[in-house]
Amino acid sequence: MKKIFAFYATLAIGVFVLNGFIAQASNQDSFWNEAAQAGMAEVMLGNLALQKSTNEEVKQLAQKIVDDHTAANNELKELATTKSATLPTEVSAKQKATYDKLNALSGDGFDKEFVKTMVKDHEKAVSLFQKQSESGKDAEVKAFAAKTLPTLQGHLEMAKSLSDKMKSMKTPKNNSDTDKNMKSNSNTR
Repeated sequence: MKKIFAFYATLAIGVFVLNGFIAQASNQDSFWNEAAQAGMAEVMLGNLALQKSTNEEVKQLAQKIVDDHTAANNELKELATTKSATLPTEVSAKQKATYDKLNALSGDGFDKEFVKTMVKDHEKAVSLFQKQSESGKDAEVKAFAAKTLPTLQGHLEMAKSLSDKMKSMKTPKNNSDTDKNMKSNSNTR
């Protein structure tokens, strides 16, 4: 009876440990996939903005994103090679749909949607890299996330600042004070 109990106890411990390794590997794979796809998407969208935007600030943001994400993507690829990790080679279907949506826009509509997308995407990326830098299990991957995080936070702040600036430049629609002033000026002629 003791041997059976010992066998089941050993089996239970083995399953527990194996589940821990599987969960750790799964979390690691998730980071690799999400980081690689996010980086590729940012370069793709940044290049689109460089082609389509006529706003110099949007172009500056796009160029910074392309440059920084290209460097981070290359570093991630090198790290993945040393860890025998396989990275995706294409963006997700959702990221492709975002590209298509932006590509269909032009002018101010494109610029505003691009900046809005950069805010949303970088909020997700900052969260992903922060989590990995704080609780990642692999020291080198954790260090990569910690090293890349300030750059992502910088992109997020730039995008938020530009978004706020664009919102404050909205043209008033049917401003009643303007309409009243126009009417009173026309009545005095």
